[in-house]
Amino acid sequence: MLKELVVQLTYVSEIKDGKEVMKSRRFNQVRLDITDVEINVFKDLIAKLTNENYIAVDKIETKMI
Repeated sequence: MLKELVVQLTYVSEIKDGKEVMKSRRFNQVRLDITDVEINVFKDLIAKLTNENYIAVDKIETKMI
């Protein structure tokens, strides 16, 4: 059974010494039945609010066993 769902959005915050510095934002308490399409819409909305270009979206599921 699914216990928790976290959406993690990763972006490049800066380029330091020729290397990309990655940062991420995590959103907890996400609805457990959210679809991948809805996550992408959410990512687009957050990108507009923060002016960040997200290069990766991770859906992290925690399950009870």
